[in-house]
Amino acid sequence: MELSKEQEEMIIKTFRESPDLILITRKVFEDDTLKGTSKEGKLVRDFLIEKGLNYKTTQHKKKDKIVLSEEQIAIIEENAANGHSSYNIACMIFPDKNIRKLGMEQRTVLDYMQEMNVAPPMSVAAQTDSPNGNYSPPKATSKIIRKINDATGLTLEENKISRQIQICIEKLGINLSNSRLIKIINNYSSQSDRDLFEHEFIRLTWDKPDLSADEVNLYMNVCKEIVNMEMISCHLQKLNDLFDESETQQDMTVRLAELIKAKSGEYHQCENRIENLTKKLQGDRSERMKKRQQQNSSILSIVQLFQEEEERKNMVKIAEMQKEAIMQEANRLESMDMWTARVLGISKEDAI
Repeated sequence: MELSKEQEEMIIKTFRESPDLILITRKVFEDDTLKGTSKEGKLVRDFLIEKGLNYKTTQHKKKDKIVLSEEQIAIIEENAANGHSSYNIACMIFPDKNIRKLGMEQRTVLDYMQEMNVAPPMSVAAQTDSPNGNYSPPKATSKIIRKINDATGLTLEENKISRQIQICIEKLGINLSNSRLIKIINNYSSQSDRDLFEHEFIRLTWDKPDLSADEVNLYMNVCKEIVNMEMISCHLQKLNDLFDESETQQDMTVRLAELIKAKSGEYHQCENRIENLTKKLQGDRSERMKKRQQQNSSILSIVQLFQEEEERKNMVKIAEMQKEAIMQEANRLESMDMWTARVLGISKEDAI
């Protein structure tokens, strides 16, 4: 990418009005979103340097390194031992300053903690989100129903559920006690991640009591991918915030851009895995349900044929009973006096 003759002339003209690098870049390339660190800004900067023109930038002067006092060091050591994060400790020892995440104050505290071989603990948000013990699956029907309502937005009531819903609840209770599911949930160090996994598993499976063991495992994989995707999304947001804060530091922005690109790739791969797993689960279950309907139809046909056969046998049996009754009546009439039978005009042959 090179500057055209017209752009070079526009740079010189704009420089005479204002030596601000960002202003010149945006005006020359007619884009108000451009920054001095963009590839367009670098072209303008190189051209100005070549022409010996001293431009101005909004790059902030680096702050002097913070020197910790003995009192501050004592506070860091004491609170690090008690599990406080570097951000929390920075807020304690610099009460008069507006402490920013990954700002100079927090990084100074973090550097000292690492120098003293103290592992950086979780952030304040992570501390408040730490899980309370191991996961305990619900056993009572009322608790399972409450979890279903929380995960799906339904309003099921224990005393107003059908037999089919009851079967779904019982099967969900069995699935939530699955040893692999419990292990997966216990592996998460954040309560919000645990809750997300459990809610997604309940939302996806609670109304499918016919799932096979393999399908239950696949749904667990889907839920793991959903939690991973949310983690990646959170990382991306933090990286983007850091990128905006360090836009004037070229080396840092290049590295952050690479990390953002890598994380974006992970995010899309996670999306694809969820989509593929979901399609497989839906397809397999749909095929199984179709076969089951065909089997049910076959069974119904057999039942109908059986009923028809039974009906035919009953009709034959009734006809034979009627024939037997007529025969008995004819025998009775033949036992009467001959003249009486003749008067009545009845004989066995006539009856038959």
